[in-house]
Amino acid sequence: MTGSAFPPGSAGPAGSAASWAPLPARSALLVEGADAVRFVDNFTTASLAPLAVGGGTEGFFADGRGQVIAVAALLRTPGGIWIDAAPGLAGRLHEHLEHYHIREAVSFHDATTERAAFLVHGRDAAAWLSGQAGASLPLAALAHCSADLGGMPVTIVATEWYGPGGALVITAAADADRMAAWLTATGLPQLSSAAVDAARIDAGSPEPHDVPAKTLPQELGRDARAICFTKGCYLGQETVARLDALGHVNRRLVGIATGSAVPPAVNAEIMLDGAVVGTITSACLSPTLGEGIGLAIVHVRALADGAAPTVAGAPVRIVPLPVCRGTMEPQS
Repeated sequence: MTGSAFPPGSAGPAGSAASWAPLPARSALLVEGADAVRFVDNFTTASLAPLAVGGGTEGFFADGRGQVIAVAALLRTPGGIWIDAAPGLAGRLHEHLEHYHIREAVSFHDATTERAAFLVHGRDAAAWLSGQAGASLPLAALAHCSADLGGMPVTIVATEWYGPGGALVITAAADADRMAAWLTATGLPQLSSAAVDAARIDAGSPEPHDVPAKTLPQELGRDARAICFTKGCYLGQETVARLDALGHVNRRLVGIATGSAVPPAVNAEIMLDGAVVGTITSACLSPTLGEGIGLAIVHVRALADGAAPTVAGAPVRIVPLPVCRGTMEPQS
């Protein structure tokens, strides 16, 4: 167990800021063997060597041109690395890594269909889970541990993918219905899928549909949590290092706020001075801002002082990710 932890206690749903939701089947690719950590480290922007068992980090997988294949959580296990990613990515990541597998002592196992995922989210989520498990749980982002909830063995992973205060509860697929019934019986409020997606959007966490072809890691604004600029060579490093040396990218993932309760339409084009500067890829009514917001990768000229972007002819404004007060700093 890594990082600090909430102590076990009797925290429950009454008066607590915690809720739960089932999640679509998350991609789970297990890379195991004597060379597993070193092998995966050769293909991600994250540094895996310092991770202790029970620790984790976010990282990008990129192709030889440095273009993003996936953003994933890389979790250190006794057997190697558990790659946790959005639904639908396990096969692509397996194929990508297997392509470079020659003689290393490494095996791959796609465990996606064997597992079910639930989100417990909110300010009191970790305390509530600790109380239910009867043990302190890890607090550091992507720290993970085994526990027992409702008589079922689970793995609990601290996550900020949906904003501060959240954890993934991973069960065996065979226990999915039982876990949902237990969570319901505890009285913990259930979040709608729309609320979960809104939390993700406010957190600025991109799903695969938010990452078009030819996206570069630094364009997604996750450098501090997903890129190590001091590690050894890895696939795509030349592009990442060159962008770091230049000091900026030409596009950035940002929030597009409408100023009304109506979210922008997904696939709507963002216009500036008669030119398309981006496309809305996710949208919701922001619980933080109380107005419509979309995710989009936009050209940095839309971030300049005095820029007046529009969507469907209506003015919009750029907001920083994760959603917070203030305006986006222009980038030259």
